[in-house]
Amino acid sequence: MGTAADRQTQWARLVIDSFARAGVNDAVISPGSRSTPYVIAALENEQLECISAIDERSAAHYALGRARATLRPSLLICTSGSAAANYFPAVMESNEAGLPLIVLSADRPPELHHCGANQTTDQIELYGKHVRFFVNLGEPQDDELSLRAARRLISQSVFEAIGPRPGPVHVNAQARKPMEPMPPSDALRARVDRILSEPMTTLHRARSLDPKHVEQVPDEHVDSVAEAFASSARPIILCGPADVRSATFGDAVSELSERAGAPILAEAASQLRYRGLEHVIGAFDTVWRTSAGQSMCLPDFVLQLGAAPISKGWELLCAKGRIRRVVVHPWKWADPTSDAETVVQWDIGSFVTALCRADYPRELLDEAFARHFELAESIAWSAAEAIVREAGDALTEGAVARTVVGSIPNGSALVLGNSLPIRDVETWAPPNDKLLRVHCQRGVSGIDGVVSGAAGVASAVDGGATLLIGDVSFVHDLNGLQLAARSRGPLVIVVIQNGGGRIFEQLPIARDGKPSWLPYFTTPHDVDLASASAAFGCDFLRVDTVTGLREALRSSHARSGCTVIEAVVPSQSAQELGRELVDRVERALRREAP
Repeated sequence: MGTAADRQTQWARLVIDSFARAGVNDAVISPGSRSTPYVIAALENEQLECISAIDERSAAHYALGRARATLRPSLLICTSGSAAANYFPAVMESNEAGLPLIVLSADRPPELHHCGANQTTDQIELYGKHVRFFVNLGEPQDDELSLRAARRLISQSVFEAIGPRPGPVHVNAQARKPMEPMPPSDALRARVDRILSEPMTTLHRARSLDPKHVEQVPDEHVDSVAEAFASSARPIILCGPADVRSATFGDAVSELSERAGAPILAEAASQLRYRGLEHVIGAFDTVWRTSAGQSMCLPDFVLQLGAAPISKGWELLCAKGRIRRVVVHPWKWADPTSDAETVVQWDIGSFVTALCRADYPRELLDEAFARHFELAESIAWSAAEAIVREAGDALTEGAVARTVVGSIPNGSALVLGNSLPIRDVETWAPPNDKLLRVHCQRGVSGIDGVVSGAAGVASAVDGGATLLIGDVSFVHDLNGLQLAARSRGPLVIVVIQNGGGRIFEQLPIARDGKPSWLPYFTTPHDVDLASASAAFGCDFLRVDTVTGLREALRSSHARSGCTVIEAVVPSQSAQELGRELVDRVERALRREAP
């Protein structure tokens, strides 16, 4: 029997080693004392890459960024008290987005609870219903059954994080002083070594955990969707936000589109818009914001792949009447309008591949529908290009989005902030032949941790990463620059500087409320972005022309590390030019409508 310090050191070694053997490759560590045994064990484990992050909120979003790029969980390690509470926003995003994440929170021992002890709070089931799995490991033990049980619980937590419905898990681990590692007794170390030498338990599930595995889809599921296509005249394939696996089945979607006569409508975060696919429609949001477009391009069957679309135009179209629709998502009931005919919870790639094997009679197909949609697409992008061109070299929000997507390197990652940036790309940046992986925080669509998440993406991809973000979101996560500054490859952060959160000017509160209310929504600020960037060691450029932005992007992607580009635009350019675009497209569609 070892001392309490011996048990704690070996217990922490077993816990961390079990995470690594279960497939965790990195640990994001925030400072603290109570977590010392687990931090030291992680630092001493040769299988783990350890990343230091001062701010737990930033650390958690960084881990989520890595998960977006790799679909693998990072291990978050923090001390006791309020530290784990700072992970909460990322835990919520992980839960709703279906991204794997593992929290290991250190805790005080039982004798320090419920007595007013410093830095002590109830951490049991801290995240409530937002996690897939919770376990309280309790105090370190040295008997064989307890050691094996701890190893098994760690294995379970990793399997739950990467399971058929990926998401966050929480492991709470108590520790008492002294926290520093102690030389173990020979007997205890030998016992732990023996358990660690045993093979980890293998889990076989009804659904594979391998993202490359093609699942067998029952014929009746395929037949029902094929029949829906066959009985429709104006079918479409509507691709909403999806994880990076969707980029691998673009050819299958193209084949299905060709065989079923259904145009592909792809949002930026679907992974299919910037893949060089044939017959991809990208301007459907603008088209459906017009009365003429809703009439000219009204589908009678929709196969929705992935999460609910971001598109406001789609929302307006749905409000006019029910459209027959089948939703395909690996685990989510992605039907916020509550009127889907069928929800298919299946791997999207496997399901689309199976659909390609079905027969699609085209007797009822309106062959002109696809041509009408392509005409509307051409009209919308021509209008967008004209509006950007008419502004000359001056930057507008539309010009920023268009220039960023057009200028970033082929094969790189594009991270989009919520609120206006992702909508700017949908509106102003047409599909192209670049192979871009597009990441966006659409689980709960918060503005918190966006810089940190982009740093996480950049740490896990080749070819560099570009973040397009609004100024309020950027200021909200300035601590993320601590992690962004460490980027080994190029990480370029383009901040749209329009003096606040301008999306609120497009909401009813701006039209119907008192003028004095609006600043509490748009939150204008006077933060010096150059000084903030310099404080964390990031390069900085400020531009206010298209030429300047294009050159800044070129030079920033040519070097390693993080560069912040402040793109200064008129404060209301998104609202004014967005209205102008819809008006022009409406008029043009009325002229060209068949």
